[in-house]
Amino acid sequence: MVSRVIVIGGGRVGYYLAKSLTERNFEVSIIEIDKETCRNAADSLHIPVIWDDGTTAAALKKAGAEYADTLIAVTGRDENNLIACQTAKKLFHVKKTIAKANNPKNVENIRLLGVDIVISATDSIINLLEREVDHSTIKELIPLNDGKAAVYQVELPDNFAFSGMELLSIRLPESCNIISITRDGELIIPRGKTKLISGDELLIVSHSGSIGEVRKALKLKK
Repeated sequence: MVSRVIVIGGGRVGYYLAKSLTERNFEVSIIEIDKETCRNAADSLHIPVIWDDGTTAAALKKAGAEYADTLIAVTGRDENNLIACQTAKKLFHVKKTIAKANNPKNVENIRLLGVDIVISATDSIINLLEREVDHSTIKELIPLNDGKAAVYQVELPDNFAFSGMELLSIRLPESCNIISITRDGELIIPRGKTKLISGDELLIVSHSGSIGEVRKALKLKK
C-alpha cells in the first residue's frame, strides 16, 4: 500500500525531502505559498504542487489531506508549521504529523500542542555530539523513542575512578539506568549493592541528552 505524504513548504528542505520520499515510492504532494518556488518544484519533481497557504483547511483539502498518512511541515516559521499540523490532525485526522522547529526553544511547546514529532536541526546536532562524546568508552547501540533515548554500551577503563564501589554510592543521573553488567564473560543484573569493577562492560538506558552527564558521573575521560 502506497503511503501518502503532504509536505508543507517547498523551499530547500521541503524540496529535497519530497524528492527523497518520491524516490522511495511515497506518494507526495507539496503546498507552498510562494509562486516561483511552486513553479520550480513542480517543474523539477513532477508531483502535485499546490500554490496556497498550507496552514488553511482549504489548501490541505486541495492536497488530499483526508487521504494522507503523514503531514510534514518544514516552512521557515514555527507557528505556521504548528498550525498546519494541528489543522491536519483535527480536521482531516492525519495519523502522523511532523514539524520542523527553526527555534530549538519551541520544540517542547510544539510537541505539547499536539504535533507527533518535532525536529530541530540544532538539537539534532547537539544530540549527535552527545552520542559521539567518547568513542573509546561509550557507544550507542539501540536508539529508542525516535532517538530521544537509547541503549548504550559503556566500557569501564582500567583506571576507573569508582572501581570496587557499590552502585548505591555512585550518583548517576535520574534519566539513566544500568540494566546489565558483563564481567569476565558473566552477565550480572545489577542491584544497589553491586560493585562496579574496572573492565566491566555496562548496558545503560538513558535519555540521549543525558549521556554527557553519565560520562561525567562515572568520571570517564574524553
